[in-house]
Formats: sequence, C-alpha cells, structure tokens
Amino acid sequence: MKDTKFLLDCQREYSSRKYLITGISLQEKEKGKHISYDTTHSAFIYTLEGEAEIYFNDKSFTATPNVVVHGAKNQKISFDIRSNEPFVHLNIYYDPEMPWHGYSDIMNSVYEISNFRQEVSIELLSKLKASVERSSFDDQVHNNMIAQQLILSSFGYSMINKEILQIEKAVELMEKSYNKNLRLEDLADIAGMNKAHFSYTFNKIYHIRPIDYLIRLRLRKAVNLLLSGMSVTETAINVGYRDPLYFSRLYKKYFGIPPSQTLKK
Repeated sequence: MKDTKFLLDCQREYSSRKYLITGISLQEKEKGKHISYDTTHSAFIYTLEGEAEIYFNDKSFTATPNVVVHGAKNQKISFDIRSNEPFVHLNIYYDPEMPWHGYSDIMNSVYEISNFRQEVSIELLSKLKASVERSSFDDQVHNNMIAQQLILSSFGYSMINKEILQIEKAVELMEKSYNKNLRLEDLADIAGMNKAHFSYTFNKIYHIRPIDYLIRLRLRKAVNLLLSGMSVTETAINVGYRDPLYFSRLYKKYFGIPPSQTLKK
C-alpha cells in the first residue's frame, strides 16, 4: 500500500516525464508453475484473474485484481501461482525517458499500488483487454493511448480523457458490425457526440477519418475470407459491400492488386 504522497509523486512523474510504450500483452499462467526471467523494460502488471506472488530480486508482491504491481528493467522476475485458477494478467511494457533530471525516478523502481478499483480504471482496463484480444494492427496507436490513461488513473489521477472511452464504443461497433450499413451518424451516436466533434476526435486519436477506418477494417477482413477460398462476390457481401465491382475497386486501390489475384494466391 502506498501513501498519498507517493501517489501524487507518481502522478507528477508520469504526467511530465516522457516514456515509450513498447508492448502490451495478455498472459495466462497455470497453477503450480514457477516462471523466472530477466526483465528488459519497466512494466505495469494488472491482474485480471487469480493470484500470484511476484518477486523482483529480493522484493515480493502479492498480485490480485485489487493490486497493480510495477517492475523495472534489469531485475530477476519470478512468478509463483497461488490460486487454483490460472493467473491471468495484462502487462504494459515501457521505456522511460533518459536521461531524466527530475527529483524522483519512480519509473525505474519496483512498487505496488493497492485498492485499484476506481470505476474509470476498471473500464479502461476492460477496454484495453478487449482491444488487445482483437489483435488488430489498427488498434496499436489507440491501445497506447488507453494504456497511458490507465496508468495515470492507477494513481488516482482524475483528469482522464474520457473521450477515448467514447471513441472505443464506436470502434467496438465497427468491429462487431463492419458488414452492416454503418453511417457516420450511427458511430457518432454510440459515442455520444455530434458528427463534427466525433470525426475530429476520432481523427485526433487514430490519424484517420472514421469512415476510412471502417473501409480499411472491411478490406482487411476481406483478405482472410479470400484466402479461405471464398469468392469475390461472396466476400464483398460478407464485408458489407453489395456491389462486387465497387468492392474490387476499393480493394485494388488499397492493396494494389484486384481481389481475384488474392484469391488465386
């Protein structure tokens, strides 16, 4: 358990010091397993299910869904799974800005944060988990933004950009219903924004217009269908295009080859 001063120091350092998120991974470890390796990055470990004892050199932490464990690089990390069910956790790896001339160096230390159950933190963690499970290339930038907000919220930071969560609702709708006739109005409505503000915010996060994101998503889904042996016409319909010729033009514009060549390959 960390005191209020430490949490305020964390808020100060993580909101002012630059850091590069190098990876986000969802992991599962079975009961009875003892896992050990050398760390190469700083990392936050968010427990989703189960319980484990985590050791960094000579320090140990009990990891549960109520506790966030932070590790630093160049440490020997070990996991002892204590629960009967698997230990499921989401890790956010990052490299802090160096050199750093601040009065603290929390990013390169090991510690834990107890009482991790703020509503906004739980929602951010849930959204990040769902996005990681989608494993979409398009989500990389978005994942990093959610991760940064999740990190700040872990310290009780109150000025969280909740628009990211609103945009995520629209992304989830596109992922689930990309083959439907989705309009900009539909996406803006589920995000709780007007069309202009939604388009601006979406583009600020993804650096692409929402409709272009939807097109790119559909075309990448189409590749998998074509490679599975589905015809061009069937593929077009399955990803939301009733006109196979229009679909073929979009496909060639995006990939540089017509869908029929993907089918042959």
